[in-house]
This record gives sequence, C-alpha cells and structure tokens, in this order.
Amino acid sequence: METRRYTLLRSRDDDILAAMANRPNSLNRRRVLAGGAAGGVLGFTGLSAQPPSSSNVKVSIVLDGVTYGYPDGSKIPSYYVLFRQDGRIVFHLGALGNLSAASPTTQPYHMAAHQVRIERDGKIILNETLPAHWWNAEWTYRPKPIEVVKKPAQIVAAHRMFPYGGTGAKLSRPGPRVPYSLMGSSNITPGMGMTGERQDIGLITDNSAYFMLGESADPMIDWALSAGSCPMHFRDESTGKPIDLIKYPIANSYSTPAQGAPWIMRGPMVAASNGVKWPSWGGRWEPQQAHYTEMSYVAYLATQDPGFLEDLQYSANFTVLCDAAMSAKFKRATLHGEYRGVAWALRNLYMAHAATQDAEAAGTLPASCMPSSYFKALLDNALVFYSASITNPTRQPFRLVSDLVSAGNPSIPVFAPWQCDYMLTALAFGVLTGHSDWTPLYLWALKNAIDRSDAASGYPPGWGGAYYLDGTKPDWQSTFLAGVPGLGGAEPPTADELASLKADPYHGGVPMKGREYLMTTRAVLVMADYLDKKGLAGVRQTYPNFDTCLKNMDRMFSSSGRVNARVSVVAV
Repeated sequence: METRRYTLLRSRDDDILAAMANRPNSLNRRRVLAGGAAGGVLGFTGLSAQPPSSSNVKVSIVLDGVTYGYPDGSKIPSYYVLFRQDGRIVFHLGALGNLSAASPTTQPYHMAAHQVRIERDGKIILNETLPAHWWNAEWTYRPKPIEVVKKPAQIVAAHRMFPYGGTGAKLSRPGPRVPYSLMGSSNITPGMGMTGERQDIGLITDNSAYFMLGESADPMIDWALSAGSCPMHFRDESTGKPIDLIKYPIANSYSTPAQGAPWIMRGPMVAASNGVKWPSWGGRWEPQQAHYTEMSYVAYLATQDPGFLEDLQYSANFTVLCDAAMSAKFKRATLHGEYRGVAWALRNLYMAHAATQDAEAAGTLPASCMPSSYFKALLDNALVFYSASITNPTRQPFRLVSDLVSAGNPSIPVFAPWQCDYMLTALAFGVLTGHSDWTPLYLWALKNAIDRSDAASGYPPGWGGAYYLDGTKPDWQSTFLAGVPGLGGAEPPTADELASLKADPYHGGVPMKGREYLMTTRAVLVMADYLDKKGLAGVRQTYPNFDTCLKNMDRMFSSSGRVNARVSVVAV
C-alpha cells in the first residue's frame, strides 16, 4: 500500500491576478496575495453531516476585516462550510436559490482574498490566506494523508478501467509535477475550450494513465484535488447534493436563459467588449463539454476518497446540464452537444454510475452524493435518444452516433473520424463497466473504425487519420475522394496522392495524414479486442474481418514511433 501526503502550497501570482480580474459584486475588492502552507488533504469513508454548535471543530473566515464563524457566528452570503463525519471540511461558494422560480433568485459573486482558520479543541490546525474563491467552486480540508489503496491491477480486474501497458511505440516520460494549491488548477488547462494536442483530453488523462502504467499517483491526485476549483459544482443547498436533473430536467447553465428554467448562472454578469453582459466563470476556468477533462475517476478508484466521488458526480451532472436543448424538447434530461462532447458526457455518466455503485456496495457513499440509480436514469434517457441512430437512414453510411456539423467553403455537413474514435472509446468504456444495454449501439458504431481500417470499404488506411469528411456522401470511397474543400487539413487528395494510394492502399505502412489521430484509432480497436476476449461484446462475431483491421492499424500506428500515455491500452 502506498501512502502520499500532500501539502497545499502558495497559489501562483497569475492565478491570483486572473481571479481578481473577474470578480464583479465581490464582497472584498482588495488584492492580497496568498501565503503559507496548509495541512494534509485526505479523508475517506463515512457519511457527511453538519456538526452541532458544540462541536470541537470551529472555522472562522476573515473577509474585508470582518470575521464570520462556522458552525456558530454570522455567515457570508451563499458561502457554506460543510463538515463531514470523516473529518473533511468542504468550503463551497454558490447557491441555486428557488429552483421553481422563473428566473434566478441568487446573486452570484466571486470572493476576493480572505483568511481561513480551522481550530480543533482550541488548537489551530490550519491558518491560510486564499487569494480568491469563485462561484460554484470549492476546496476541501482533509485531516489525513492520501492513501493509494487500490493498485492498477485491482482496478482492471474489477472492470473499472482497461489495462495499460507497452504498445511497442515510444512512450514519453511524465513531465514535471505541478503540485496542487488551494483553489489552484495544477497544470490542467482551465480554459477547456483550448484546442490542440493536450495531455488532459481523452478517455482518461495522461496523469491517470501514467498511474495505470505504474508511475506515481501524485500528478493524478493533484488534478483530482484541482477538480474542486472547477466552477461546475452546481449544488442544491436544500439537499446538499448536485442538482437533481430528473426533478429539474431543463435545468441548464447555458450562456443565456434561452433554453429554459431553472437557468443556473455560471457566475456574476460581466459586460463583454460589445456591452452585452454574460455570466462569467471564475479563476480562468471555462468548463466545456467538448473538451471536458477526466479529473476525478481514476483517482477515486485508487484512493476511495469520497471528495473525489463528489467531484465526479458534479462533473457528470455538468456535462448534461451545460446544454439543455434536447432536454427542453423532450422534457427529460437528455445530454447533447458536439460529437466529442457527447462522448465525454457519456464517459462522465458511466464513470459516475460505476463509481457510485462501488461506494454503495462498500457502504461508503456520502450523504452529499446522488445514488447510482440517478446516473442510471440519466444514462437511460441518453440511450433512448442515441440508440435511434441505429435506424436513422442518414447515419448508416458512417455509423454516426450523433449529429453532423457544418464546415468548409461552401459549408457542408461533415464529421470528424477522430471524434468518432473518442465516441468509441467512451462507448467501449461503458460496456467494460457493466453497461451492457449499450452494447448494441457500441457494436453498431464500431463499424466506423472498422471501415477505416480494413482497406475494403474504399477508404485506404494509408490515407491516415482524416481531419473532417463530407457526411453527405453515400460511402467511404466517395467521402475520401471528396474531402472538405475550404477546410484546412481536410482538402481532397491530390492526383499524386491518389496514384500512390492506388498502387499501395497502405502507403508502405506510413499514413499520409493525421498520424497522431491513429493513436486513438488503435486504442479503439485494442479496446474492442479486450471486450471480445473478456466476453463482454461479440466483436469478432459481428465483424469477421476484425483481426485484419487490428493488424492494419497496428502497422500504421507503429510507423509513428511514439504514443501518449492516455491511449496506451493493451488487450492482455
């Protein structure tokens, strides 16, 4: 068993400046830097409860020269200090107000610098100055050191994650660790909408994957702790849990109230350059479904920390309620968004459901968490909606689970094969973790990757990973030939490229385009191989040419000579 102790370090000045620059309606407009080091940060098992006023633990908050006390004393508006029976103390800013009202009844704000002091039996056990605390975010004091109580092999054996290992390609070593600090984000990309190759985009993050590969758990836990800082903790103060999307199916955090009520404000309203006011996130964070990061799941499995489970549940809820277009249409909570966003939203629901089931079985589910049946209900809503793709004529040629998008010049409906791969990793994970009702959709959608790998569909594997393809074409050969004119990186093949691929559809095992995309395509097929070998999905029965596809993709993948940690899955 491996034990880790974490010290909460001083926040970086750029974090402070960013937080202070985005704080309308702040109770304190002074700029004060953080200092000092806080105590240890773990506690696991036990239900959550508010202690009586006679409790031996007291918290005081000094904000703009005024002292507030918890559980006794005057209180800061919409600021909650939540005492857990296992000794954790959660500091949460944010309230949803009257969820039955036609418009928001709370006034969001970002707190500026403030001092936090925790006393136990009259002894000070924490005395910290925080630079800021933004709306819908939280941090947790943990009195015990973090323990890694489950090893990767145990997690794999429980069918809670695919095995990770050597792929034959070079794996980069982990980068320098960036320790978590109070209200910090380590080296997660807080502006989630930023595009490009990132170590935090995938079924799991590189930090989680390195742990699964036998490396240190420290960076993974830094990111799990950082999840508290992400301002997506839409907590219903009447229940102490994430907002119930079965009860409030149209609840949403859209940028405007156009999708319906209750409309949950992301933060205080801030005027844009054109004078229009929008609800603002805090602390440089911009949670986004399409690039949502796995921060908490593997860390929870490894440590059984109940705070990580709470954060995971909030993440799963957020990637449903961030876009309520379909929820409003059907009057039931139905996740929707970009193709890749749907993939990550499904992933989050699978993860929350599986992890919550484990906590229920162990008798350790915090009272601050929703039951597993809640996430199963959200998954059932999604399955009804997305299973319709199987019989949708427009989605048959390329086995698309969700919507096309428009791109190119002139603009046409297109799809991105790499986003299809994201979807297939998420669906495979769902099947792995016991969601067998999703197996028919998974096997149907898998043909997208099969057709890009077998050289018989008209799409030559030597072309590599296409950026985008024309979704209006009737088959793979015609969409390969058409490309997407006017969209950089998705142009049609040239005459020379066509001649080369006609002579050798594999281009000597070296992809012409999108070599980096093939890392995920390979992972898709390896996951399928694993599910088939474990008897969880009849991949080879459905696709007799599967082994040819796996061999072809392994050849194309191997030519790149490198792989990132988060796709280093193996079928052992």
